[in-house]
Amino acid sequence: MNRNFQHPTTLTELYNDRRFLLTAHRGASFEYPENTGIAMQKAIEAGADFIEFDLRSTADHVPVLLHDTTIDRTSDGKGRPENFLMNELRQLNFSYFVHFERLEKPLYEHLPIPTFEEILQEFQGCVCMNIQINIEDDIAMAEACRLFSRYSMYDFAYLTVSPDRIGFIRSIDSKIELCITPGWLERTHPENLDLCAASGCRFVQPVAKVCDRDTFAAIRERKLRGNVFLADDQESASALTLLGAEGVFTNKIELLSPLRNSGKLTIVNLD
Repeated sequence: MNRNFQHPTTLTELYNDRRFLLTAHRGASFEYPENTGIAMQKAIEAGADFIEFDLRSTADHVPVLLHDTTIDRTSDGKGRPENFLMNELRQLNFSYFVHFERLEKPLYEHLPIPTFEEILQEFQGCVCMNIQINIEDDIAMAEACRLFSRYSMYDFAYLTVSPDRIGFIRSIDSKIELCITPGWLERTHPENLDLCAASGCRFVQPVAKVCDRDTFAAIRERKLRGNVFLADDQESASALTLLGAEGVFTNKIELLSPLRNSGKLTIVNLD
């Protein structure tokens, strides 16, 4: 991969930069199978500031990329990943879901589920990462934190977690940056924004359907940056910029990145 990117690639640089930020939701997940290496690669090539992906665990405590509680939708297998050993999951094909549809035949002859370590090995330093934690297994969670440290991700990634996981992660590694996500509708409540600010978060993840100008004014007042879930077209993204969003998640990074780069998606002043 060409690693000569011309945009900031650390959390600190992105936090301080006044460019509208784009997060590739599960990678370039409209055109390519979500939460796979190829989806992450294509998202970076398209100009994503963040790649976002989800972590779950295997029966042998290996953190792997998967959003759902089961592998049914995205692979040719069935069941919870926690019921499979890593070498068993490797035999399955994870290219059955593209363009928001389940395919009758896989897009690729064989596309394995990636491990967290493989994503770190391939893309560390190329892009920032928003790592959504769906791991229920404490051993696997500790392993994810160990890998985070081993690959020196401290200014390249943050873990997105529910409030009940803060203490456990902090007990393992207090230096890992967090993005705290209570329930979808409660994320922008003042007390939860205060919790984010007090916990050292710099980026928050509000949900578009409950956001207005007051939402983004409150986020900015606490010196947080709001990356909003979610916009897949210019109209939706532009509407969010006018409310005060400073970035969006998108499944269609290849569509929104050129619009941002041409100045059609920018951060607006709320004064």
